[in-house]
Amino acid sequence: MHRPPATPVARGRKRTAGLTSVLLVGALVLAACGQSGSGASGGSDVRKQTLIIAENEPPATFDPVQADNSTVDEVSIPTYDTLVEYREDGAIAPAVATEWTFSKDGKTLDLTLRDDVTFHDGTKLTATDVKYTMDRIAELKMGVASLLTAYDSAEVVDDTHLTIKLKQSYAPFLGALSRVYLLNSKLVQANAGSDAGRQWLAANDAGSGPYKLVGYTPNQEAKFTRHDGYWGGFTKQAKDVVIRYLPQAATQKTALSNGDVDIAMDIDPNDWAGLESNGYVVDKADTNVQLYVFFKMKDSPAADKALREAITYAYDYDQHQSAILKGAGKKAIGVLPSTMPCADPTVAQAGHDPEKAKSILATAGLRNVTLTMSYLKATAEMEQAATLLQSELAKIGVKVELSAVTYPQYVEMLKSNDTTPDLGMIYGFPPYPDPDSVLYLQFDSKFINNGQNSGGYDNPKVDKLVEDAQKLTDLEARCALYKEAQQTIAADHPSINMSNPQYVTVHRKGLTGYAYDPAHHQTVDVYRVQAG
Repeated sequence: MHRPPATPVARGRKRTAGLTSVLLVGALVLAACGQSGSGASGGSDVRKQTLIIAENEPPATFDPVQADNSTVDEVSIPTYDTLVEYREDGAIAPAVATEWTFSKDGKTLDLTLRDDVTFHDGTKLTATDVKYTMDRIAELKMGVASLLTAYDSAEVVDDTHLTIKLKQSYAPFLGALSRVYLLNSKLVQANAGSDAGRQWLAANDAGSGPYKLVGYTPNQEAKFTRHDGYWGGFTKQAKDVVIRYLPQAATQKTALSNGDVDIAMDIDPNDWAGLESNGYVVDKADTNVQLYVFFKMKDSPAADKALREAITYAYDYDQHQSAILKGAGKKAIGVLPSTMPCADPTVAQAGHDPEKAKSILATAGLRNVTLTMSYLKATAEMEQAATLLQSELAKIGVKVELSAVTYPQYVEMLKSNDTTPDLGMIYGFPPYPDPDSVLYLQFDSKFINNGQNSGGYDNPKVDKLVEDAQKLTDLEARCALYKEAQQTIAADHPSINMSNPQYVTVHRKGLTGYAYDPAHHQTVDVYRVQAG
């Protein structure tokens, strides 16, 4: 986990925001926003104390239960704390939990908590809040619940000690806690309504992190301000933070060039060199992320394995890497990113071979095939990859009808096989650097129409291999099962494994502490960023 160079307390990457809850209504009136650094002296001073980040898509909710999605994760990071976090070297480190011990059978986890963490309303965080947060996730069975399927119950020992009981030994459980954002139980219960506080938390925060949420203009921007009682303290971090939602890459570039934003997350690759020559920092980082196209495995032309295999040979992976990624990334090898532990480099991966694709279609008697494909709008790599795939498939006689959607729309489509597209282009954002976060969450049949298994892939052998691996504590033994699962999945061709892109962020000079975090893809850890 990366940290600012001069943070007074070694702090992790999850923070909460939230003094008293603030209803997110009305337009934000913020002098710092909408002004460049050349404004009047008063506005200029405010601007200097405000960190403004350009993002391309707003969150569907501010409820951290859905922080398995990067847009929700990004607004949870400033406002909520977690029990543990991932360090830069991939090791798990303390956050609110200072110590932990698993029982010999791996079914019980004892935790010791910090005693100096306060929520934004001044209430002290205790083990009761941790238990409430865990129980709420289990009750709602959504979002990060997919990471915690082994959770059974929690017992509060005292304010700073908690025992978590698991249904079975589950090796990835500790890492999964890095996505559990801790709630102010009294505050949420007071506003629980009939949905465990989902409606209330969709527009309010109940956290203990370094920043508290103070306003949201839907589809425009979210504003946060310092929580002065934050246990980690502050040095040169911004007083205020704004995440501004600018869906177009050209708009982000203009805002960055004008000084209206400090960090831009979605700059067009064609603009990287020009911005760098003008004094901006272009940060390129390897990731655990892959871009996939998932085939609909049931009640679709793509249910035909021969068609799926042919399509994987039709795509031009080299052109994707050179023309779309501009070299900022590499080819995928199988479904597990090569940067991930247990990745099998021997997995068969299709290359660009249109003649082989045509031969497979002819042998299978497939002709005049028409498919639907959805991809996320305002995402440069996807937009270009969708057009390239459409063009390449036309060359082998397969027609593709494209549809650009938002991520929330895509999630809704996947809830029913009837509305699932024949082809769905989506990034796999592993929520923590463990092979289970890909092979289980994206390919286990229990997440069909209820999670990230986008195409409805269903192979009992893969389910068993992955679920057996979860119970093992020895990484080598787990890897053996995960590698067999990768080989089995590859033979079924449930996806086009398009790329393993780097993540490229552009920011103004003078900011220190920004670093890409592979455990929280497409987010900014604002607490680590310090103004120069």
